[in-house]
Amino acid sequence: MKLVVVGINHKDTPLEIREKGAFIHRTLNEGIQRLLKEDDIAEVIILSTCNRSEIYVSTRNQDAAGEILVEFYLNEKSAELAPYLFLKKERDAMVHLYEVVTGLDSMILGEDQILGQVKDALEKSQAINGCGKYLTKMFREAITFTKKVKTEYKISETPLSLSSTAVKYIKRKYPDDYGDKKILIIGSGKMGILALRYMKAEGFQNPFMTNRTFHNMHECQAIHENVQMIHYENRYQVIPQMDVIITATASPHVILKAEEMKPLTKPLTIIDLALPRDVEEAVGDLPMVELLTIDHFKDIMDEKMAYRMKVAKKIALEIQHEIDGLLAWITHAKVDNMVRDLNETSRHLAEETIENLCGHLNLNEKEELYLSKVIRSKFREMVMPPIKQLKSLDNEAEIIGIEKTVTYLFPRINEKVIVGEQKNDDTSAV
Repeated sequence: MKLVVVGINHKDTPLEIREKGAFIHRTLNEGIQRLLKEDDIAEVIILSTCNRSEIYVSTRNQDAAGEILVEFYLNEKSAELAPYLFLKKERDAMVHLYEVVTGLDSMILGEDQILGQVKDALEKSQAINGCGKYLTKMFREAITFTKKVKTEYKISETPLSLSSTAVKYIKRKYPDDYGDKKILIIGSGKMGILALRYMKAEGFQNPFMTNRTFHNMHECQAIHENVQMIHYENRYQVIPQMDVIITATASPHVILKAEEMKPLTKPLTIIDLALPRDVEEAVGDLPMVELLTIDHFKDIMDEKMAYRMKVAKKIALEIQHEIDGLLAWITHAKVDNMVRDLNETSRHLAEETIENLCGHLNLNEKEELYLSKVIRSKFREMVMPPIKQLKSLDNEAEIIGIEKTVTYLFPRINEKVIVGEQKNDDTSAV
């Protein structure tokens, strides 16, 4: 199997275009199931965050898979994505995955939240049988590596994410009395909870929260004892009392519209951390409203950014060594799979021969047992020399050449690979 990734991210894709490529929970599951129907795609994981939308697949045909993913984005999402889509294959795709998980590819270098988002993407795909041995291996290795380098280099020792950066922005905007400002967080998901945690740590005294459903109300109150819960349907009524609003929902539609906003008597800062955006763009044109989106934080540098950039270079080198190890694993996995298939083919042919001979010969039980033993032994001897030769190989080019030869000489193996007993079982055939 080979790794292919196609997607868009914050580096060169405007916010309004990233919105068009975003997946919510329903469309993410539908996307995985739709792509799995393609013959040239064996496994799928979709990573969709406020800064990126990326589809990772395992495939035997990288070119075909790449074309399928590009067409999927253009047809299922928007043709406007065309100039911004990137396509990476095999080693480049692996390096990209590692850079994403470690935060080296993030808008805010070394940010924390992406690691959890990658874990979620893997689990969501696993929940609907979207990925098997190959992608699970890739993602788990990247996650484990990230935990290791974060511990070793402490690149995220100071919490850094969009949520923490938004809280720091508020603190800098109101340096003298930030603790007394009234701040409403809309959304009690991970980003909303993170914002509340950072507000507690930074000494904000007056947090308010609202969400369409408050399934984790007790968690919020445990984080900040002063948090006040607002009924979602009353959000427009309380907005004029607020100094700052942070929105971070997973809603596919805007939750704050200009026509619903009440007149303000004091300045209001709205920070929209959602993608798709929570706040209608026209809200930013209202009197006394400052509307910020995630793209406004691109130029905000934290105090340890110089250190992070230095560490990032070291991590990038370690990623290259890690990929060397992964490619070696894939190479040996090819050998393991050929050995397994040769053994299975030998066993199957032996049993067919035994059944055929015993059906035509008038043998007693003892003779049948002897005949069966001899046939199984001879078929086993037939495949032992190539198996020993296979296990001695360590050059990928040679292994690929032998793989083609084996499937040509043993059509049953070739048939099994093409047809597959189950598509997800075939993903183990790296």
